[in-house]
Amino acid sequence: MGLFKKEDCCLCGGKTGLFDKKCADGKVCKECAKKMSVWFDDYKNADKTMLENQLSLRRADAALAKMGKFNKIFGEFGVILIDEAAQKFIAFPDTSTSLFGSQRKVKSVDDIMDLGPDIINFSAVEDFEIDITETTREEKRTVDGKQESYDPPHILYMETFTLRMQLKHPYVKSVYIQLNDGAVQIHNIGRRIWTDPGRKLAAHLLGLPGLVKENREAVFDNESLLHWFMRSKYEMPDSSYGFKCTPTNWDDIRKYHYYLAMAREIQNIITGND
Repeated sequence: MGLFKKEDCCLCGGKTGLFDKKCADGKVCKECAKKMSVWFDDYKNADKTMLENQLSLRRADAALAKMGKFNKIFGEFGVILIDEAAQKFIAFPDTSTSLFGSQRKVKSVDDIMDLGPDIINFSAVEDFEIDITETTREEKRTVDGKQESYDPPHILYMETFTLRMQLKHPYVKSVYIQLNDGAVQIHNIGRRIWTDPGRKLAAHLLGLPGLVKENREAVFDNESLLHWFMRSKYEMPDSSYGFKCTPTNWDDIRKYHYYLAMAREIQNIITGND
C-alpha cells in the first residue's frame, strides 16, 4: 500500500493527486478545478452541491456572455468588460501568459469569452475601492566612481492602479483588476510637494486616506474640480498630485491622469457614484 492513498474526485470520479484541492466532501481533481471561477478559492467551505451549482451557473454564464453587448472594455493587465444596458460586467485579474506579463493571452473579446467568464451584476457590488499603490526609490548619479544623491534628491515614484470590489455573489466574494501593465513611473526633482492647497486638491480628487478635515475647513466641490483639473494640460497647476510638473515628467503625469480617469469612469458606471 502506498504512503498516500489516492482519492476519487467528488465531482467527476477521476483520480486526484497529492496537491489537488480539498473540499468539504473530499477532493477535486485538477481538470474540475480548471472549470471553476478564476475568482474562487474557498474550497474548504464548499461541498459537492455548492461546487456543482457553481459549474452549472458558469455554463449558463458562458452562454449568456456570448450574447452580451459589452460596449466598454478597460484594463491592460487585468481586464473588465462592461454591458451598460444590462448592468453587468465580466472581469479577469491577469491576461498575461508569462511571469512578467510580456505575452498576452487576450487579444480580443472572443479570447476573453474562451477563458470562461463569470457574469456579475452591478447590484452585486457592495464595496468599490480605487487602490493607488505607490513605491519609490532615489535616483543617484555617479561621481568619481561613487554613487551620490542629487541636491535636491531625484525621486522615482512608481504607481499601480487597482480596482477592488467586494461582492454579494453565490461563489465570487471579491474581484480585483490591475489597470496598468507595469507601473506608471514619475521622475520628480525633490520630494512630492504637499502645499496646503495641493493637499486639499489631492484629498478630494483621490480620496486620500489620513487627511483630516476640520469642521471649519472649506470643502471644495469635487465634481467641478475634477472637470477643471482635466480640461487641458495648459491649465494644469504647477504641482499636480504633489508632483512638480516639468517638461521631462509631463507625459508621466498624463499617464497618471489617464489611469485615474479610467478608474473613476469604471467606478461611476458600476456604482453610479463619482
